[in-house]
Amino acid sequence: MDANIIILAGAGAVLAGLAIGVGAMHSPAARAYWFYAQLVLMVGIYAGFALGGLELSDGISRAEGSAVLIEALTGLAFVFVGLGVLQSGRTWLLGVLILLHGLVDLLHLLLGAAHSPAWYAFACVIYDAIAGAGAIWLLSASNRGAEADN
Repeated sequence: MDANIIILAGAGAVLAGLAIGVGAMHSPAARAYWFYAQLVLMVGIYAGFALGGLELSDGISRAEGSAVLIEALTGLAFVFVGLGVLQSGRTWLLGVLILLHGLVDLLHLLLGAAHSPAWYAFACVIYDAIAGAGAIWLLSASNRGAEADN
């Protein structure tokens, strides 16, 4: 196995563990906002990669413009669905959205998206799988605790 793959997988796992740990340190009410912020950051990074790949001096190519449009629309969908989840009281669904973002990462990796580095997509697949499962667990526990208080 390539050493770089092991390093990337390890980095994704460690960062996800840190994100879960920080989420666990928040009050149950603040956890959902922590994981929502994670989701917004995830989609923002891909939009940033797409924008960073624009060659403005030569004019924007169709592929570059398409990448920006796809990343913007995908990002907006995650942001607005996430906002709806925050308002729904079923905050554990934010973990599901993070897992779904892992599928977006996997698509970037499998399709060889030119605007984002493959190493980043690989590490993020690992991150999203672990962080998404952790978010579901923590946010489900938060919701159970809130129901017990009522």
